[in-house]
Amino acid sequence: MKYRLKKNLGYSTIHRIGDYLRAHGTGKHWVEKDRGDIFIHASEERDEAILQNEFADVLEAIHDTTADKHG
Repeated sequence: MKYRLKKNLGYSTIHRIGDYLRAHGTGKHWVEKDRGDIFIHASEERDEAILQNEFADVLEAIHDTTADKHG
């Protein structure tokens, strides 16, 4: 699943999330920056649960996993 970091948050938040996932989850996630937005991708259920439960205040779930349709 893909999550967008809420506005006005940056890489210190990403580092905090990554450290937490490595310590308590599988650590299998990746970060993407696109058009000023920062995204975290998680493919393991354990990591998704952590992101949804522990970081809901700083992340927004993106449910559409198809290609970006801006244009």
